[in-house]
Formats: sequence, structure tokens, C-alpha cells
Amino acid sequence: MCVKMIRRVNDEEGIKKLVNETFQKLWFTPTPSHDKDAMTRKILNITDVVSACKDSGYDWFEQLLQNLLKSEENASYKPAKKACVQLVDNLVEHILKYEESLADCEDKGVNSGRLVACITTLYLFSKIRPQLMVKHAMTMQPYLTTKCNTQNDFMVICNVAKILELAVPLMEHPSETFLTTIEEDLMKLIIKYGMTVVQHCVSCLGAVVNKVTHNYKFVWACFNRYYGALAKLKTQHQEDSNSSTLLANKPTLLRSLFTVGALCRHFDFDQEEFKGANKIVIKDKVLELLLYFTTHEDEEVQIKAIIGLGFQFIMHPELMFVQDVKVLYNNTLSDENSLVSLKIQVLKNLQTYLQEEDSRMQEADREWKNQAKQEDLKEMGDISSGMSSSIMQIYLKQVLESFFHTQSTARHFALNVITLTLSQGLIHPVQCVPYLVAMGTDPEPTMKNKADQQLVEIDKKYSGFIHMKAVAGLKMSYQVQQAIVGSKDAVIRGFRHDDTDSALCSHLYTMVRGNRQHRRAFLISLLNLFDDSSKTEVNMLLFIADNLACFPYQTQEEPLFIMHHIDITLSVSGSNLLQSFKESLLKEPVEHQKKMKPKKKKKKKKKQYRRKYSSEDDDDDEEESRSESSSSSSSSSSDDEVVHRQKKSGSDSEMEDEDAVMDRLPENPNPLLDFAGASQGILLLLVLKQHLKNLYGFSDSKIQKYSPTESAKVYDKGVNRKSKVHFNPRQTLDFLKGDLANRALSYETKRNIVKQYLDFKVLMEHLDRDEEDEEGEASANARNKAISSLLKGPKPQNHNHNNHTATVESDEEESEDEDPPARKPRIGGDSAEDSGHMNEKVEARDVIAICRPKYKDRPQIARVIQKTKSGYSIHWMSGTYSGPWAVAKKRDGRKKVPWVDTIKESDIIYKKISLTSGHKLTSKVAQTLRALYAAKEGTKS
Repeated sequence: MCVKMIRRVNDEEGIKKLVNETFQKLWFTPTPSHDKDAMTRKILNITDVVSACKDSGYDWFEQLLQNLLKSEENASYKPAKKACVQLVDNLVEHILKYEESLADCEDKGVNSGRLVACITTLYLFSKIRPQLMVKHAMTMQPYLTTKCNTQNDFMVICNVAKILELAVPLMEHPSETFLTTIEEDLMKLIIKYGMTVVQHCVSCLGAVVNKVTHNYKFVWACFNRYYGALAKLKTQHQEDSNSSTLLANKPTLLRSLFTVGALCRHFDFDQEEFKGANKIVIKDKVLELLLYFTTHEDEEVQIKAIIGLGFQFIMHPELMFVQDVKVLYNNTLSDENSLVSLKIQVLKNLQTYLQEEDSRMQEADREWKNQAKQEDLKEMGDISSGMSSSIMQIYLKQVLESFFHTQSTARHFALNVITLTLSQGLIHPVQCVPYLVAMGTDPEPTMKNKADQQLVEIDKKYSGFIHMKAVAGLKMSYQVQQAIVGSKDAVIRGFRHDDTDSALCSHLYTMVRGNRQHRRAFLISLLNLFDDSSKTEVNMLLFIADNLACFPYQTQEEPLFIMHHIDITLSVSGSNLLQSFKESLLKEPVEHQKKMKPKKKKKKKKKQYRRKYSSEDDDDDEEESRSESSSSSSSSSSDDEVVHRQKKSGSDSEMEDEDAVMDRLPENPNPLLDFAGASQGILLLLVLKQHLKNLYGFSDSKIQKYSPTESAKVYDKGVNRKSKVHFNPRQTLDFLKGDLANRALSYETKRNIVKQYLDFKVLMEHLDRDEEDEEGEASANARNKAISSLLKGPKPQNHNHNNHTATVESDEEESEDEDPPARKPRIGGDSAEDSGHMNEKVEARDVIAICRPKYKDRPQIARVIQKTKSGYSIHWMSGTYSGPWAVAKKRDGRKKVPWVDTIKESDIIYKKISLTSGHKLTSKVAQTLRALYAAKEGTKS
């Protein structure tokens, strides 16, 4: 309970105040000295909370303590300060008790954990108020000699080193023996243990030597030991890089690289106190050595060399302007072939540098407040932040480009660097906006929230910046999603695959939607990308359409505005598209051999095509042939209307017939491919309009009456969103999955494109609404038939979402209830559906049937999450043979969570199940599954 409450310490003012008051009463109110039990309970409670938060960090504790101590700075009575003194004193007592009990207690693990929690809590107190630990520094020193056998022992040493680093410089006249002992203990730890211990011990040694003992010779001897080892190993490597001696000395090389870097972070060896009268520039020599080992053939050596460089740059940031360093950092960040571990380490180096600079600036700020009256502002030069800004200008582009990476760790550190850069005001924020919008689409919630928070901060300070880069941000979001998937051939969707189907860029839209002018400009810019002249790739158009379909619209004006502009875009782009296709056709028909073939042969060819490219059953084949005949009849009836209305010339009326257009197709397939690609934009807009119409329940008359010039109040009414209506542009998905642009066109594909052209033609002719009543109704019918035919398209392939075109839905539902017509058995065995599509490859989001004997339910249906080493991870679904199917959930404590499981390939009995619009199994699939389960049961018995 305490953990959950304390994490709200940075919320809005009301909650922040409540949290502060609650914990002031719980923890930071002085306890009567005689009430030992109350103090023990308090100590145990605090250390338990600290222990529970070891993975999530302790920022909340520091913030809470700062808030409480700051609030009583000017007060005469300071209860929080008094309580802190009590707590620190009692924590030290508890540590001594745990230390005694560790010697003779069997359950060492529990007490060891308690000891770590107590010392960690003491460090958190000393971080905010180091004066509290000054009188206990001598008590803590012996813990530096702890024998390290477990992870807890290492944590004890690291935290004690951090406490002494803060407390020792504040001690008045510490004894020589005490200081010498600390120095010797720290040096032993540096020589003996690993990276984490070395880092904290060198930092502690820096504070003790630089601020108290000034024992520079002691540190110089240690530095020379490791620097000399590095120089020797470099010479050996230059002489023979494959030497067995080098291999044997690899641990020494790694330790030397890290330790030299760590020492250079805390000590300036170019000072006279270290090197005496020597003229050699130590920092340049160290830089040369470290840079040499960044080109080593061993990845581990390269990483340690880059870590060493990062440490050195904290003491000497000007070295980041050296050409060799710029080349190393920029190439590592921008080169796609560079190792991920090196890329991450460079980003970590930049992050650590910025964090140190931030700490320096805060320290300087505190000192300035103390001496503000004596200082002259004119004489103050902000050299530090000026250098930081110059450094980040050099590496900014490469850091931002690191967002486009498959590895989430690389994206995480890149975002951290940008966050620190923006918080310190080192760069103009507008250049980061598109990248932050893109990072807001990251699948990891922590990164998404962090990026969104940065955008909110930018919007507060600079209103209009977000709108200025909104379209660029949405385009970049598509690129980030492509990078995360790691495949350029994968179909990228623009919504989150969960129950909400929320748009990936929904946060961007919520930031833009508040200003009507900005919102409209943003939406128009997105819709303009669907124009053929913009030459936007089809997958990006799909990504944008997904976002437009799933944005969190709040008033009727928003979707109505989109539908209104879709109609405008259709009338312009559609006409241009038809004209360019018409111009590519031959003036005179060419006699094809296919035209002379009997109809039976053509049917046979169609059937063979379906067998090759479709995963649907024979019933669907026949169902499609019925739908094709009906659509062709509707097409012919609409053709009759057009002829009746406009009295076309003979040559034009010929162009209404599929066969006539087929005869005029040029041998070069490029015009057909261009039309098929360019038409996807218009198809997506048609499906988007239909989706918005269904999702928000708009009638045709409401859409037609809308005018964007009317007062905003007219359409200010809130929208009611229907549930279970998903955006599924099936034709575009089939186009992308089929890779039509890179495949030889079959006769059937050409015919489908021609049919699409004719449907577009009818749609364009009937798009004008300003007609008399009788003709207007006929035109609307023709238009709706054309839209229905366009959205229905060729036979569907493996799609699991609902279809959202009203006309298409009704057709599908009718066809489900019909009994499948009798058919002749195929030569060569059952259809693909009868055998459960078992020859096909299972992909993510496919719906499959499983036979797991340990579960009695039949059928066992699940949706695939991803492929694993041993099989697949799945979401179980619940339903019946005749009822609807939904994601199954199970209890996890008080919550219900999706039921996730893993299966083997051999458990699958039916692949690629297509659910109906009502999320049901088709009668054919249900019948096949019953037979498959019966066969399994028979085999088992």
C-alpha cells in the first residue's frame, strides 16, 4: 500500500500534498524516545518499502524527503528534520544488530536482505542530507572490508562507499588513521573486484583525496600501474594481434581500460600535483590509448574502451570535439552494421555526461544562491552549458536516428539522451518533435509515456510547435514501426492490437484537436497524402488510414469533416486516375487467343488460379462465382443506367464491358500495376468513410448536409462510438501481402483490375449529388452498388477481422445461412479447407484450432501471438461451434487477464480460420472441425 501511495509523489498538486502529509505522519513525525517498539515498526516499514522498490528506483523517496525538508526550511520548529535524525540513528543501531545476528543466525538470507535495505535507506538519507551521516561515518567504514560472497555483499560495499563519499568531506578534523584506512580499503577493492564496485570506490576515493587528504601520489601510483599495463598491451597487439599472450592477458586489458577511464573521470592527472614538472599531456595520451582499443577485433574490448572514453569525457568534455572521437561516435550510431552493444554504450556515455552536467549545474545553482549578493552577473559566463550545447549539436542527428532501431534498449537510451538534452535546454526543441511523436508509438509503455510527456512539456512552452511537425511525426511513426518490426516486407498497421484498437498516434491527435484550425489543417494534410500526385507508398497510406479510423474523436464535427473531404479527394483523384488509365489503353482492340477459347476452359483456368492463390474452401469458390455473377449483373444494370442517362457514343459504350477493356490492354503491364497501386489510396478512403459511418452511426443525409463553413456549435454534439466495429481494408491488405507490384500478372488478376476500373468509372459518374429527386435516387443506388462492388473486390484471403461495409456485411451473413450447393468431388483428394489448411504457414494474429487432450472443451480455438522456439504462444478464445468467439480471460488475483498459453506445432489441427463478421465459425469450418475432433477421438480410443 505504501509503495503505491508514495509513487504518486510527483502527481498534480492536490495528490502531491496528500502524499506528503500522509508520510509525514507515518514516518517523519518525531517518535518519543521511550517508545522503542514504535520506532522499530517505523524502521521496518521504511526499509520494507525501500526493499520493494529496488527494481523501480528510489526517485520517489528522494522527492518526498526533499519536499518535506524544503517545506520547513524557514520554520522555527522542524519536526521532519528531527524525525530524520532519529531515523538515521536508529537505522545505524539496527545495522549493528543485524551484523551481530548474521554471525550466529541460520537464516542469513533474510538478515542479509534487511542489512542491505537499512544501508540503502541510509544512503538515500545521506544523498539528500549528508550531514545526518557525518557522526556515523566511522561506524560505516569497517563495512568496506566485507567479504563478497553474494550479490547482497556487493550492494553493501557500494552503498557504504557512496555514503562515505558524501559524508567524509563534511567531517571536521577526521583522524589520519581513519582516512588512511579508508584509502587503503578502497584501493584493495579497486584492484580486486568488478566494474560496479570499482566505479563506486574510485568515486569515493576521488571525494576523499580531492577534498580531504590530497594524497595524490597514492592515486598517481595506481594510475601508472594500469596505464603502463595498457601501453604494454598496445605494443604487443601492434606487433602480433594473434599472440597467445594477449589472449591470456585479456582480463588485465579489460580491467585496465575500465579503471584508467574511471580514474580519469575523478582526477585531473594533468595537474602539477600528479605529474610534477612532466610536460606530457596525460589526457591526450589516455585518449590515444583508448581510441586504439576501440578498433580491437574483440567486441568486449571495444565496449570497455568506449566506457573508458565516456568516463574521460566527463572530466574533459572538450575531447568530444576531437575529429577521431566524432568519427567514432557518429559512425557507431549511424552505421546499420555496427554492433548493437557498441551503439548502446555510446548512447550511455552521452547520457552519463549529460547527467553529470546536470548535477554540476544544480550544484553551481545552489552555490550561486548562497553567494548571489556578492557576485556580479556580468562576470558570470555559462561556459559549461555552452559546451554541452555544442556537443549535443554535433551528435543530435545520430542520436535521433537511433530511434529507428529494432532493439528496444537502443531506443530507450536514445530517448533518455534526448529527454536530458531538452530538459537542460541545449537544443531547439522543434527538431525533436517528429521523433518524439514517433517514439510515442513505441510498444513499451514506459517509453511511450516518456515521449508523450516530453511533447506535453514542449507544447506548454511553445504552443504551435506540435501542430507544425504533426504530419512529419506521423510519417516518422510509420518508419519507427517498420524499424521495430525489422522487416520492410511486413504490413505495418497504425493501431494497437488490443481490445481498444486505439490509434498509435492518438496522443498526437489529442494535442492537436483542441485548436479547430490546427486540427483541420492536420486532417487535410493527412488526406492529401492519399492523392495520387503525392506518390505515398501503399503501406504508409494504410498506416495513416488506420490512425484516421481509430483517432479518439469527441464531437460529430471531426469524423464529418473527414468524410466531407474524402468525397472531395475522391472526385479529384478518381477522375485523374480514370483518365490516366484510359489513356494507357490501345485505340483498337487486339485479338487475343484467350478470347477465342470456349467458356469452359476459361472457367477451368479461373478454378486453377483459385487453387493456387486462395486458402478458401470450394463453397467460397462457388459463393464467389455467385457474387461475381450478381455483381456483373449489377454492373451491367448500372451500365444500362449510364447509357440511358448520357447516350454515349458507340466506342464509349464498348468501354463499359470487361471483355472490351481486356482486348485493349497494352502488352506492357506497368499501366495496370500503376492503376492497381494508385487505386489503393481511393479504396482506403472509401473503406475509411464507410467505417466512420458505421462506427458513429451517421446517415447518408447527415453526411450530405454537413458543411465545414457552418458554426462549430452546430456539430459540437458528442459522438457515440459503437463497439466491435474494426477497421479492415481487406483489399489493400491483400494487395500488400500478395506483393502484386513484384509479381507477374495472371489473366485473373488483370481481369480483377479491369473490373475495379469499371466500378470506379460508375462511381465517378454518380458522385455528383446535385440532381433532381428521381435521378438523384437512381444515382445514389448506382453509386452504392459501385462502392459495394469496389469494397467487396476479389475473393478474400485469410482475414480475421470483421468487414465493415454495410452492404458487404449483409451479403456475407446471408451467404453464411445458405446451405452450400452440391458439388462434384475434386480429383486428387479433399480441398485445402477440408484438411484444415495444414500445408500453410502460421503467422501472428492467425486464428487456429488446437487439439490438447488435457482440455475437454471442443472446439479449442486460439489466436497466435508469435512463433517460439518450441512452437507458438497463443491467446485462448472462448465460444461454441455456433456462437461468437472472443478472447478468453482467467483470474490473476483480483484482475482478469487474457489467457496466454504455449503450444507445439503438432497440437494444431486447423490453420487460417476466417471468422465471420459476427466473430463466428462458418458452417463449413464448424463441420470440418467436428469431423477432425471425431477422428482424433477415434484414433485415441
